[in-house]
Amino acid sequence: MHPLSRHTAVAALLMATTLAAAAPMPATPTPPTLPAAFVSSASQAGMMEVEAAKIAQRTSQNAAVKSFAAKMVMDHQKAQTELTGIAKSKEITVPTTLDAEHTKMVDALRARTGKAFDTAYAMQMVHDHTEAVALFEANVSGPDGELGAFAAKTLPVLKEHQRMADQLNASMAGK
Repeated sequence: MHPLSRHTAVAALLMATTLAAAAPMPATPTPPTLPAAFVSSASQAGMMEVEAAKIAQRTSQNAAVKSFAAKMVMDHQKAQTELTGIAKSKEITVPTTLDAEHTKMVDALRARTGKAFDTAYAMQMVHDHTEAVALFEANVSGPDGELGAFAAKTLPVLKEHQRMADQLNASMAGK
């Protein structure tokens, strides 16, 4: 090979490598989790929602917060019961107590009162429902069809909760 041809080939290879490296990588969706991990994550989120909502029902003096909290207890307990039934039929262990991360979140809410509680609760609900919607969306077409069907069935409820949490949070910010 002629030395000039070799330099041309090396230059072409470097240019191709540089262009490939500069090309934007396609966005990858959040991958579904394994069935046991989905059950654990969904259970932890649901139990935390129920516990936080029960605190809100006892602590808050705001009618909108109390109403939202009542809906959270009702809807998340219903979903938890259904998820537990599916998980047990698959011999997947369902957590029955909050993990350290979720306990810390509940304790932080428990330490607040008055408007500080209402504001923190509303913000926590926005955060939690954003994460829950992402988890359930990722698992609609996950590796387990029955858990995917549960995620698909539950997702519209979670999206409604997310919408309600956004409204509640906005109303707390305006007061």
